[in-house]
Order: sequence, then structure tokens, then C-alpha cells
Amino acid sequence: MLRKALPGRADSGVLLHKTSSQIAQELQACIGCNECLLACPALAEPITIDVLNRETFSGPISASVERYARACSQCGACVAPCPVGLHRDAMMMWLKVRLLRSGGEGQ
Repeated sequence: MLRKALPGRADSGVLLHKTSSQIAQELQACIGCNECLLACPALAEPITIDVLNRETFSGPISASVERYARACSQCGACVAPCPVGLHRDAMMMWLKVRLLRSGGEGQ
């Protein structure tokens, strides 16, 4: 069972997403190696990491990135291969929230 983490209590559950500034820092720290996307079982069509990073945080979201976000189950396969130790799964949650807020992901 997933529970929301309470602020300041790491043992209280799973943190469902990070703050805007945390996501911005992770996106800036990305070295563009593409290892996360290569490990992802949900990626069905080519997407470059720079496009995914840009569209995760701001601006319009392309149809291919939206399809990828819908397919992502946040399984975590993208986390282990990252040489920088970033959490693409948290970045994908941010993207999914953006889609929900924009009405782009209605299903």
C-alpha cells in the first residue's frame, strides 16, 4: 500500500513527487547520456532526453512525450542505470501531474 510521506518523516511512506525546485535541480544535473530511456520498458517510440527533460518541466508537451508519460508505470528501471543518480521516476511523476493539470491525460 502506498502512503503519502509526511513532511520531515521519511519513514511514513512513499514520497509521490518532488518539489518544483528539486525537479529543476535534477533536470539540470542530467548529463544527457540517455541511459534511463534505454533501460525503460515503456518507451515505444524514440524520444531524446533533451526533449523529455524540457517538456517535463515547462512548455508544451508533444504527443510522443504524452504517450510515453501515459505508458510509464514508474517501475524504477530508469533509476539504477543513471550515472548521476537521478530519479527519472520522480521526474515522470512531475510530467504526469503537468498532464493532469493541463487536461492532457484524461484516462
